[in-house]
Amino acid sequence: SNEKVNLIPPQAREELRGYVARIASMYQDVHFHNFEHASHVTMSAQKLINKVVLRNSTDLNNSLHSLMVDKKRGAKDLSNQREEADLFFSTYGISFDPLAQFAVVFAALVHDVEHSGVPNVQLIKEQPDLAMQYKNKSIAENNSIRVAWSELMKPEFANLRRCICGSDGDESRFRQLLINVVIATDITDRERRAGERERWQEAFLKDGDDFNWEKEWQNKSDDKLPYIDVSLKATVVLEQIVLASDIAHTMQHWLTYVKWNERLYKEMWAAYASGRAEKDPTEGWYKGEIGFFDGYIIPLATKLKECGVFGNAGDEYLGNALRNKAEWIEKGQAIVAEFEAKIKKRKSDVVECDTDTADKSEGSPSPLN
Repeated sequence: SNEKVNLIPPQAREELRGYVARIASMYQDVHFHNFEHASHVTMSAQKLINKVVLRNSTDLNNSLHSLMVDKKRGAKDLSNQREEADLFFSTYGISFDPLAQFAVVFAALVHDVEHSGVPNVQLIKEQPDLAMQYKNKSIAENNSIRVAWSELMKPEFANLRRCICGSDGDESRFRQLLINVVIATDITDRERRAGERERWQEAFLKDGDDFNWEKEWQNKSDDKLPYIDVSLKATVVLEQIVLASDIAHTMQHWLTYVKWNERLYKEMWAAYASGRAEKDPTEGWYKGEIGFFDGYIIPLATKLKECGVFGNAGDEYLGNALRNKAEWIEKGQAIVAEFEAKIKKRKSDVVECDTDTADKSEGSPSPLN
């Protein structure tokens, strides 16, 4: 809101604009992993964060400080803060953690900066020194973190840094949050995905289907509330926000899904045509999308609904994912054929244009004659 923006000191606000412009200029001109994608992911992340933070229309900012201080001191009297405690535990503390909220949106902005349009497996071949620096793990994601953090640490963003982080402890935590959520976007890393699934199981499924989280805190006496640990649940929810935002187009309107699906196809085809990928993406694209819906998108949308902090957004995302899958099954083969036809036509037009240029050059007298 404008009211919240006005709380940012003018110098920090100007530096934030400068930082966003700097990051935007560092995104490469590729079909999918470009600054428009980063903007789309950022808006999607902000939407989900707002769904968490705005669960209650009452302004609770004034009580945030007192609740957190009481938790740290192990205070025995929280009797006048039951409403705030309900909001705190129902959102796993995220509503009371502005640094984490900002870290998620910041990460969405920078998560693909300098992405070159090829996957990590290709970067290992093309940039072995860079890959070795990150132990062949999440090379593009680690590089984006490095670039974003290096820029943020420059002197011209000192006021912005002070606004984000009030202490060295805040800076350390902000950096760790940034690392965690950006690395989470590497969905090709099977080890990382297995870890994410294990954290989800531990946070939300280990106590069985009959477990009721609301009763866990609502049935506790006020002096017991400060000892309920929400950190794992909060970590998992923040991961889900970034994961969902990174592929939000798959859980939005059908036309939005097709638009970004074509852009990803173009990017992968460009890599193939330039010898930077071994396989023509046309092969298996139709079936691959169905497998992606079944194996990743729909389970992720289901988690958004089941973790219970996003209000109606969970139902909205899941409903859109199911509808998009059904429409893709019906229309996807024709759409892939259209993608391929556009690519071939463009390639043919380029060849024809080059031939015409050569013919005209051969038929014209040289200006040196």
